[in-house]
Amino acid sequence: MRRDHLYDELLAAAIQLASPRLALAIPSLRAVARACDVSATAVYRHFASQSDLNRAVLLAVDSSFVAAMTAADDPGRSPRERLRLLAYAYLEWGLANPGLYQLRFESADQLGADHVHTDGADVLLAQIGELVQASGTASPVTPADLWAGMHGLTSLHLHKSDYRRPDDVGPVDRLLAAWDLA
Repeated sequence: MRRDHLYDELLAAAIQLASPRLALAIPSLRAVARACDVSATAVYRHFASQSDLNRAVLLAVDSSFVAAMTAADDPGRSPRERLRLLAYAYLEWGLANPGLYQLRFESADQLGADHVHTDGADVLLAQIGELVQASGTASPVTPADLWAGMHGLTSLHLHKSDYRRPDDVGPVDRLLAAWDLA
């Protein structure tokens, strides 16, 4: 697949169409073509199918998520402080990108074979596991437990308008404290 300016513009349009709203599907090739004011044929030169577009969008979303988490980390801090920074980054990224969050974390069953699994996410999860071990917690918490808790908290903020209080950071701290990680 050739990457050029139009490819980047089409991918950016697909991401932009999915970003601001909750979405369980990636915009169609035709919707992306309309957004870029090009013919559907032009889109097919870069994405042979909806599945190709889905995978490109999901890889870009995953990269954005991992980059946000990585940027939030501060290796100079204690393991517990680093876990807290990562937890806040997770919530902040989800709230800033509701449609992309839903695509990445809540749409795997709708996306089927197009769902992506990346090394960047694996490295991040392994790092979180190392931080949990280094934190000295007596709690049997695992990285999967932390992910499930943060996912639940982020989903509540996104899907329950009466719960949506981005300025209320207490739930993150309470979640970490429940696992002896605060």
